[in-house]
Amino acid sequence: MYIWFTNQRIVSLFFIFIKLVYINAISYHFPEQSYDNKQIIEDYYKYGGDSLNRITSQDIFNQCGIHKRYSSQLDETAKDLGNKAALKLFEEWNIDKNTIEYLIFVSDALDYKGPTTACVMQYDLGLPETCATIDVLHGCSGFIYGLSLAKALISSGQVNNVLVITADTPTKVVHPTDIELRAIFSDAGASTLVSNQKMENSLNFEISNFIFGTDGKGEKNLLVERSATKNPADITWLKQFEHLPGGLRRGRMKMNSPQIFLFALRKVPILIAQVLTKNNVKFEEIDYFVLHQANGQMLEFIRKKLKIPQEKFIINIENFGNTVSATIPIALKEMIDNKNKFKKGNKILIGGFGIGYSWGATILTI
Repeated sequence: MYIWFTNQRIVSLFFIFIKLVYINAISYHFPEQSYDNKQIIEDYYKYGGDSLNRITSQDIFNQCGIHKRYSSQLDETAKDLGNKAALKLFEEWNIDKNTIEYLIFVSDALDYKGPTTACVMQYDLGLPETCATIDVLHGCSGFIYGLSLAKALISSGQVNNVLVITADTPTKVVHPTDIELRAIFSDAGASTLVSNQKMENSLNFEISNFIFGTDGKGEKNLLVERSATKNPADITWLKQFEHLPGGLRRGRMKMNSPQIFLFALRKVPILIAQVLTKNNVKFEEIDYFVLHQANGQMLEFIRKKLKIPQEKFIINIENFGNTVSATIPIALKEMIDNKNKFKKGNKILIGGFGIGYSWGATILTI
């Protein structure tokens, strides 16, 4: 009897351990306002750029692989973009919002230090009062981190359905003369439903094990200065930007491009090797690689370094820009809508990397 009981306990614990978790739906939303490379150049000269530095639209595209990006209205926040992405998800995928038990909002642009922005979103979206909410202050690797938290909540038996919303408004913290940053970043929101079971007419992407990494010494190489409690913006600092739309009242982004480039080239190959090993998957078994859409040129360097065939490596940044934590779900949804590439059994390696420094990855199976 004792042996039987022990075996039953082992079997029960085994099934709890292998409990499967799925991405069942993805939707996204872009602001109405967009701008091309020509507009970036016009603003660069208008707001004090070097008039002797002649720049063309092709120069910008060659540097980052982007033709078009989006910017939110001055009074439109990341929360607003995230809300619209969530409402679109409910409609597109016929999701009953009353089944949402946990809301994770991932963003570098929260509405407040308090209350939690996700709390306000619960009310905005009409989610049940039994729904838990939390903000995750993260950038380029934010989707991976949010997804991992959702899986952990479901795997532990706490909840069945988690809504992960990733949204950001980086254009609000970029000076027009910082043309490299202006050329890269874009505003958007994405929503992802994570569940403990497959759903009819849904994606049913099984989520595998995760790999994470952090190296805080990268703090100064990509940051938004004067944006929070450390050395906050004062009147003197703000006055120098009064002539700009928005006045950089939310801070100003600074980036050490060579160091960010080196960080990505150094860490992403290691990240991919580690997540393959952890999930006991061979490199050749991956059907698609969907990495954070940071910069077209950077992604191409990574692809060539890893010798990934072009048809397996997704770059969709050209008409969307770098939307921070929303890039990966947007890329996945684009593949579903426009390219119809996915087949049953396909394996998709997704990985985020950037500000922090932070990085993470997992593998999705169709």
